[in-house]
Amino acid sequence: RVLPRPAQWDFHLDLWQNPYAAARYYQTPLWSQAHFQAMEKDYRMYSRAGGKSITASIIDRPWDGQTQDPFHSMVRWTRKLDGSWEFNFDVFDRWVTFMKGLGVTKQINTYSMIPWKLSFAYFDEASNTIKHLDTEPGEPLYQEVWVAMLKQFAAHLKAKGWFDHTYIAMDERPMEAMMETIKVIRKADTDFKISFAGSLHPELFDQVDDYCLSMEESFPEEILKKRTQEGKISTFYTSCAHAAPNSFTFSPPAQTKWYGWYAAKEGLDGYLRWAYNSWVMEPLLDSRFRTWAAGDTYLIYPGGRSSVRFEMLVEGIQAYEKIRILKTEFRKEGNHQRLEKLKSALTLFELDRLQDASADDIIRSAQNILNSL
Repeated sequence: RVLPRPAQWDFHLDLWQNPYAAARYYQTPLWSQAHFQAMEKDYRMYSRAGGKSITASIIDRPWDGQTQDPFHSMVRWTRKLDGSWEFNFDVFDRWVTFMKGLGVTKQINTYSMIPWKLSFAYFDEASNTIKHLDTEPGEPLYQEVWVAMLKQFAAHLKAKGWFDHTYIAMDERPMEAMMETIKVIRKADTDFKISFAGSLHPELFDQVDDYCLSMEESFPEEILKKRTQEGKISTFYTSCAHAAPNSFTFSPPAQTKWYGWYAAKEGLDGYLRWAYNSWVMEPLLDSRFRTWAAGDTYLIYPGGRSSVRFEMLVEGIQAYEKIRILKTEFRKEGNHQRLEKLKSALTLFELDRLQDASADDIIRSAQNILNSL
Protein backbone atom coordinates (compact mmCIF):
# COMPACT_ATOMS: atom_id res chain seq x y z
CA ARG A 1 0.00 0.00 0.00
CA VAL A 2 1.18 3.52 -0.78
CA LEU A 3 0.08 6.79 0.82
CA PRO A 4 -1.29 9.36 -1.62
CA ARG A 5 0.52 12.67 -1.99
CA PRO A 6 -0.07 15.15 0.89
CA ALA A 7 -2.43 17.24 -1.26
CA GLN A 8 -4.77 14.24 -1.33
CA TRP A 9 -4.70 13.57 2.41
CA ASP A 10 -8.05 13.94 4.14
CA PHE A 11 -6.60 15.14 7.46
CA HIS A 12 -7.62 18.76 7.99
CA LEU A 13 -4.41 20.45 9.14
CA ASP A 14 -4.85 24.10 10.13
CA LEU A 15 -1.65 25.78 11.39
CA TRP A 16 -1.94 29.57 11.58
CA GLN A 17 0.62 31.32 9.42
CA ASN A 18 2.09 34.72 10.40
CA PRO A 19 3.59 36.57 7.41
CA TYR A 20 4.21 39.61 9.62
CA ALA A 21 6.70 37.64 11.71
CA ALA A 22 8.45 36.62 8.48
CA ALA A 23 8.79 40.23 7.29
CA ARG A 24 10.38 41.26 10.59
CA TYR A 25 12.72 38.27 10.81
CA TYR A 26 13.88 38.41 7.18
CA GLN A 27 14.06 42.23 7.25
CA THR A 28 12.05 42.63 4.07
CA PRO A 29 9.45 45.29 3.24
CA LEU A 30 5.99 43.91 3.97
CA TRP A 31 4.36 42.33 0.89
CA SER A 32 7.39 43.03 -1.29
CA GLN A 33 8.71 40.45 -3.74
CA ALA A 34 11.59 39.82 -1.33
CA HIS A 35 9.08 39.13 1.45
CA PHE A 36 7.21 36.51 -0.59
CA GLN A 37 10.46 34.90 -1.75
CA ALA A 38 11.74 34.68 1.83
CA MET A 39 8.54 32.96 3.02
CA GLU A 40 8.39 30.34 0.29
CA LYS A 41 10.48 27.63 1.96
CA ASP A 42 8.64 28.02 5.26
CA TYR A 43 5.14 27.73 3.86
CA ARG A 44 6.00 25.07 1.32
CA MET A 45 6.72 22.82 4.32
CA TYR A 46 3.17 23.46 5.52
CA SER A 47 1.83 22.46 2.13
CA ARG A 48 3.95 19.30 2.10
CA ALA A 49 2.50 18.38 5.49
CA GLY A 50 -0.97 18.49 3.95
CA GLY A 51 -1.85 21.98 5.22
CA LYS A 52 -5.42 22.82 4.30
CA SER A 53 -6.18 26.33 5.55
CA ILE A 54 -4.81 29.79 4.73
CA THR A 55 -4.77 32.23 7.66
CA ALA A 56 -5.86 35.73 6.62
CA SER A 57 -6.40 38.77 8.86
CA ILE A 58 -9.19 41.08 7.67
CA ILE A 59 -8.89 43.59 10.52
CA ASP A 60 -5.93 45.15 12.30
CA ARG A 61 -4.63 43.20 15.32
CA PRO A 62 -7.33 40.52 15.65
CA TRP A 63 -5.42 39.05 18.61
CA ASP A 64 -4.10 42.40 19.80
CA GLY A 65 -0.44 41.86 20.82
CA GLN A 66 -0.25 38.19 21.84
CA THR A 67 2.74 37.52 19.55
CA GLN A 68 6.09 39.18 18.97
CA ASP A 69 4.70 40.42 15.64
CA PRO A 70 1.00 41.36 15.70
CA PHE A 71 -1.17 40.53 12.71
CA HIS A 72 -2.32 43.57 10.74
CA SER A 73 -5.15 43.87 8.29
CA MET A 74 -4.84 42.46 4.79
CA VAL A 75 -7.89 44.55 3.94
CA ARG A 76 -7.71 48.34 3.82
CA TRP A 77 -10.71 49.88 5.57
CA THR A 78 -11.64 53.42 4.42
CA ARG A 79 -14.42 55.72 5.50
CA LYS A 80 -15.11 58.02 2.57
CA LEU A 81 -15.83 61.73 2.75
CA ASP A 82 -19.54 61.03 2.30
CA GLY A 83 -19.53 58.61 5.25
CA SER A 84 -19.72 55.44 3.16
CA TRP A 85 -17.33 52.52 3.55
CA GLU A 86 -14.81 51.22 1.03
CA PHE A 87 -12.66 48.12 1.36
CA ASN A 88 -9.56 47.30 -0.65
CA PHE A 89 -8.60 43.61 -0.94
CA ASP A 90 -5.34 43.88 -2.93
CA VAL A 91 -3.04 42.58 -0.15
CA PHE A 92 -5.50 39.83 0.77
CA ASP A 93 -5.52 38.73 -2.88
CA ARG A 94 -1.73 38.64 -3.11
CA TRP A 95 -1.39 36.62 0.09
CA VAL A 96 -4.08 34.09 -0.84
CA THR A 97 -2.70 33.73 -4.37
CA PHE A 98 0.78 33.11 -2.94
CA MET A 99 -0.42 30.41 -0.54
CA LYS A 100 -2.57 28.75 -3.19
CA GLY A 101 0.44 28.71 -5.48
CA LEU A 102 2.26 26.64 -2.83
CA GLY A 103 -0.57 24.12 -2.78
CA VAL A 104 -2.70 25.29 0.19
CA THR A 105 -6.01 25.40 -1.61
CA LYS A 106 -8.83 23.90 0.46
CA GLN A 107 -9.84 26.75 2.76
CA ILE A 108 -9.32 30.44 3.57
CA ASN A 109 -9.98 31.40 7.20
CA THR A 110 -10.49 35.14 7.69
CA TYR A 111 -10.05 36.63 11.19
CA SER A 112 -11.83 38.15 13.03
CA MET A 113 -15.19 39.81 13.49
CA ILE A 114 -14.76 39.47 17.27
CA PRO A 115 -11.17 40.50 18.07
CA TRP A 116 -9.68 40.38 21.55
CA LYS A 117 -9.97 44.16 21.72
CA LEU A 118 -13.27 45.32 20.21
CA SER A 119 -11.79 48.19 18.23
CA PHE A 120 -11.58 48.36 14.43
CA ALA A 121 -8.96 50.51 12.71
CA TYR A 122 -9.83 52.40 9.52
CA PHE A 123 -8.55 55.29 7.41
CA ASP A 124 -10.77 58.34 7.71
CA GLU A 125 -10.69 60.51 4.57
CA ALA A 126 -12.24 63.51 6.31
CA SER A 127 -9.39 63.84 8.83
CA ASN A 128 -6.71 62.05 6.74
CA THR A 129 -5.87 59.92 9.79
CA ILE A 130 -6.22 56.39 11.11
CA LYS A 131 -9.14 56.15 13.52
CA HIS A 132 -10.68 53.35 15.55
CA LEU A 133 -14.29 52.28 15.70
CA ASP A 134 -15.21 50.94 19.14
CA THR A 135 -18.28 48.75 18.84
CA GLU A 136 -19.33 45.20 19.64
CA PRO A 137 -21.72 42.49 18.44
CA GLY A 138 -25.33 43.43 19.10
CA GLU A 139 -24.85 47.17 18.54
CA PRO A 140 -26.38 48.93 15.50
CA LEU A 141 -23.01 50.46 14.51
CA TYR A 142 -21.36 47.02 14.53
CA GLN A 143 -24.04 45.68 12.22
CA GLU A 144 -23.87 48.69 9.91
CA VAL A 145 -20.11 48.52 9.40
CA TRP A 146 -19.79 44.75 9.16
CA VAL A 147 -22.73 44.31 6.78
CA ALA A 148 -21.08 46.88 4.50
CA MET A 149 -17.74 45.09 4.75
CA LEU A 150 -19.11 41.58 4.26
CA LYS A 151 -21.27 42.53 1.29
CA GLN A 152 -18.25 43.98 -0.52
CA PHE A 153 -16.11 41.03 0.61
CA ALA A 154 -18.65 38.49 -0.66
CA ALA A 155 -18.89 40.21 -4.04
CA HIS A 156 -15.09 40.27 -4.31
CA LEU A 157 -14.71 36.62 -3.31
CA LYS A 158 -17.34 35.52 -5.81
CA ALA A 159 -15.59 37.44 -8.57
CA LYS A 160 -12.31 35.67 -7.65
CA GLY A 161 -13.99 32.25 -7.42
CA TRP A 162 -13.04 31.95 -3.75
CA PHE A 163 -16.36 32.45 -1.98
CA ASP A 164 -17.26 28.78 -1.55
CA HIS A 165 -14.10 27.98 0.40
CA THR A 166 -13.72 31.20 2.40
CA TYR A 167 -14.79 31.10 6.05
CA ILE A 168 -15.51 33.98 8.42
CA ALA A 169 -13.41 32.76 11.34
CA MET A 170 -13.42 33.46 15.08
CA ASP A 171 -11.77 31.84 18.06
CA GLU A 172 -12.45 31.47 21.78
CA ARG A 173 -15.24 34.03 21.88
CA PRO A 174 -18.35 33.91 24.12
CA MET A 175 -21.38 32.11 22.73
CA GLU A 176 -23.61 35.20 23.06
CA ALA A 177 -21.19 37.30 20.99
CA MET A 178 -20.99 34.50 18.41
CA MET A 179 -24.77 34.35 18.02
CA GLU A 180 -25.00 38.11 17.51
CA THR A 181 -22.18 38.02 14.99
CA ILE A 182 -23.75 35.16 13.05
CA LYS A 183 -26.90 37.30 12.64
CA VAL A 184 -24.77 39.97 10.98
CA ILE A 185 -23.03 37.44 8.72
CA ARG A 186 -26.37 36.00 7.58
CA LYS A 187 -27.74 39.50 6.95
CA ALA A 188 -24.79 40.26 4.67
CA ASP A 189 -24.86 36.93 2.80
CA THR A 190 -26.70 33.81 3.94
CA ASP A 191 -24.20 31.56 2.16
CA PHE A 192 -21.06 32.65 4.02
CA LYS A 193 -19.31 29.75 5.75
CA ILE A 194 -18.30 30.15 9.40
CA SER A 195 -15.30 28.77 11.31
CA PHE A 196 -15.01 28.69 15.09
CA ALA A 197 -12.38 27.36 17.49
CA GLY A 198 -13.43 27.31 21.11
CA SER A 199 -15.70 25.74 23.68
CA LEU A 200 -18.58 23.36 23.11
CA HIS A 201 -21.81 25.30 22.48
CA PRO A 202 -24.77 23.21 21.23
CA GLU A 203 -26.35 26.42 19.90
CA LEU A 204 -23.52 26.66 17.37
CA PHE A 205 -23.54 23.10 16.01
CA ASP A 206 -25.80 23.91 13.06
CA GLN A 207 -24.34 27.37 12.49
CA VAL A 208 -20.63 26.60 12.29
CA ASP A 209 -19.23 24.84 9.21
CA ASP A 210 -15.72 24.37 10.63
CA TYR A 211 -15.91 23.71 14.39
CA CYS A 212 -12.72 23.12 16.37
CA LEU A 213 -12.96 22.06 20.03
CA SER A 214 -10.32 22.33 22.69
CA MET A 215 -8.79 18.90 23.26
CA GLU A 216 -10.48 18.25 26.61
CA GLU A 217 -13.96 18.54 25.05
CA SER A 218 -15.74 16.18 22.64
CA PHE A 219 -18.62 16.40 20.22
CA PRO A 220 -21.67 14.29 21.14
CA GLU A 221 -21.55 11.14 18.99
CA GLU A 222 -24.81 11.88 17.16
CA ILE A 223 -23.75 15.47 16.46
CA LEU A 224 -20.39 14.41 15.05
CA LYS A 225 -22.10 11.87 12.80
CA LYS A 226 -24.55 14.52 11.57
CA ARG A 227 -21.75 17.00 10.88
CA THR A 228 -19.84 14.38 8.91
CA GLN A 229 -22.90 13.55 6.82
CA GLU A 230 -23.39 17.27 6.09
CA GLY A 231 -19.77 17.71 4.99
CA LYS A 232 -18.91 19.98 7.92
CA ILE A 233 -15.43 20.03 9.43
CA SER A 234 -14.93 18.92 13.05
CA THR A 235 -11.44 19.14 14.57
CA PHE A 236 -9.60 19.71 17.87
CA TYR A 237 -6.86 22.04 19.06
CA THR A 238 -4.20 22.33 21.75
CA SER A 239 -2.93 25.54 23.29
CA CYS A 240 -0.78 26.88 26.10
CA ALA A 241 -3.51 25.72 28.50
CA HIS A 242 -2.58 22.05 27.97
CA ALA A 243 0.43 20.81 29.92
CA ALA A 244 0.36 17.55 27.95
CA PRO A 245 0.13 16.35 25.31
CA ASN A 246 1.62 19.39 23.62
CA SER A 247 4.23 20.59 21.17
CA PHE A 248 6.39 22.82 23.37
CA THR A 249 10.13 22.56 22.79
CA PHE A 250 10.37 20.68 26.09
CA SER A 251 7.46 18.28 25.34
CA PRO A 252 8.32 14.65 24.56
CA PRO A 253 8.23 14.64 20.72
CA ALA A 254 5.88 11.65 20.54
CA GLN A 255 3.13 13.78 22.07
CA THR A 256 2.83 15.69 18.81
CA LYS A 257 2.62 12.41 16.86
CA TRP A 258 -0.17 11.35 19.22
CA TYR A 259 -2.52 14.00 17.72
CA GLY A 260 -3.11 12.15 14.47
CA TRP A 261 -3.93 8.91 16.27
CA TYR A 262 -6.23 10.74 18.67
CA ALA A 263 -8.12 12.40 15.80
CA ALA A 264 -8.61 8.98 14.20
CA LYS A 265 -9.85 7.50 17.47
CA GLU A 266 -12.32 10.37 18.05
CA GLY A 267 -13.58 10.33 14.47
CA LEU A 268 -12.41 13.92 13.93
CA ASP A 269 -11.30 15.50 10.66
CA GLY A 270 -8.04 16.99 11.90
CA TYR A 271 -6.15 19.36 14.14
CA LEU A 272 -5.55 23.10 14.64
CA ARG A 273 -2.60 24.89 16.24
CA TRP A 274 -2.61 28.64 16.62
CA ALA A 275 0.99 29.28 15.71
CA TYR A 276 2.96 27.81 12.81
CA ASN A 277 5.58 30.56 12.65
CA SER A 278 4.82 33.39 15.09
CA TRP A 279 8.52 33.55 15.83
CA VAL A 280 10.04 35.04 18.96
CA MET A 281 12.77 37.67 18.60
CA GLU A 282 15.55 35.13 17.90
CA PRO A 283 13.84 31.79 17.16
CA LEU A 284 17.09 30.00 16.32
CA LEU A 285 18.61 30.94 19.68
CA ASP A 286 15.82 30.86 22.28
CA SER A 287 12.27 29.52 21.93
CA ARG A 288 10.99 31.15 25.12
CA PHE A 289 8.39 33.93 24.93
CA ARG A 290 7.31 36.52 27.46
CA THR A 291 3.81 35.05 27.82
CA TRP A 292 3.60 31.45 26.63
CA ALA A 293 5.62 28.30 27.23
CA ALA A 294 8.76 27.80 25.12
CA GLY A 295 7.91 26.75 21.58
CA ASP A 296 4.21 27.54 21.91
CA THR A 297 4.37 30.26 19.26
CA TYR A 298 6.01 28.29 16.45
CA LEU A 299 6.47 24.78 15.08
CA ILE A 300 9.06 25.46 12.38
CA TYR A 301 12.21 27.57 12.20
CA PRO A 302 13.13 30.29 9.66
CA GLY A 303 14.69 29.37 6.35
CA GLY A 304 12.61 26.26 5.77
CA ARG A 305 14.04 24.52 8.84
CA SER A 306 11.81 21.83 10.29
CA SER A 307 11.71 20.62 13.90
CA VAL A 308 11.42 17.23 15.55
CA ARG A 309 7.96 18.13 16.85
CA PHE A 310 6.78 19.20 13.38
CA GLU A 311 8.06 15.97 11.83
CA MET A 312 6.32 14.01 14.58
CA LEU A 313 3.09 15.86 13.77
CA VAL A 314 3.43 14.78 10.14
CA GLU A 315 4.06 11.17 11.18
CA GLY A 316 0.86 11.24 13.22
CA ILE A 317 -1.05 12.58 10.21
CA GLN A 318 0.40 9.79 8.08
CA ALA A 319 -0.86 7.27 10.64
CA TYR A 320 -4.32 8.89 10.42
CA GLU A 321 -4.26 8.45 6.64
CA LYS A 322 -3.15 4.83 6.90
CA ILE A 323 -6.01 4.13 9.30
CA ARG A 324 -8.48 5.83 6.95
CA ILE A 325 -7.29 3.78 3.97
CA LEU A 326 -7.40 0.51 5.91
CA LYS A 327 -10.89 1.22 7.25
CA THR A 328 -12.15 1.87 3.73
CA GLU A 329 -10.52 -1.31 2.45
CA PHE A 330 -11.77 -3.54 5.27
CA ARG A 331 -15.33 -2.20 5.06
CA LYS A 332 -15.37 -2.78 1.32
CA GLU A 333 -14.21 -6.36 1.87
CA GLY A 334 -16.54 -6.88 4.81
CA ASN A 335 -13.52 -7.84 6.90
CA HIS A 336 -14.97 -7.28 10.38
CA GLN A 337 -12.12 -9.09 12.13
CA ARG A 338 -9.53 -6.64 10.87
CA LEU A 339 -11.81 -3.68 11.54
CA GLU A 340 -12.09 -4.79 15.16
CA LYS A 341 -8.34 -5.21 15.38
CA LEU A 342 -7.86 -1.69 14.05
CA LYS A 343 -10.43 -0.40 16.53
CA SER A 344 -8.50 -2.06 19.37
CA ALA A 345 -5.42 -0.03 18.39
CA LEU A 346 -7.39 3.21 18.54
CA THR A 347 -8.86 2.49 21.97
CA LEU A 348 -5.36 3.09 23.35
CA PHE A 349 -5.73 6.81 22.64
CA GLU A 350 -7.91 7.86 25.53
CA LEU A 351 -6.63 11.16 26.90
CA ASP A 352 -6.41 9.93 30.49
CA ARG A 353 -4.12 7.03 29.49
CA LEU A 354 -1.29 9.55 29.20
CA GLN A 355 -1.29 9.82 32.99
CA ASP A 356 0.03 6.27 33.28
CA ALA A 357 1.87 5.67 30.00
CA SER A 358 4.02 7.77 27.68
CA ALA A 359 2.77 8.83 24.26
CA ASP A 360 5.73 6.97 22.77
CA ASP A 361 4.78 3.66 24.44
CA ILE A 362 1.12 4.03 23.46
CA ILE A 363 1.99 4.78 19.84
CA ARG A 364 4.45 1.89 19.67
CA SER A 365 1.78 -0.56 20.82
CA ALA A 366 -0.76 0.83 18.34
CA GLN A 367 1.81 0.88 15.54
CA ASN A 368 2.53 -2.81 16.04
CA ILE A 369 -1.16 -3.57 15.56
CA LEU A 370 -1.36 -1.31 12.50
CA ASN A 371 1.69 -2.93 10.91
CA SER A 372 0.18 -6.38 11.44
CA LEU A 373 -2.71 -5.48 9.16
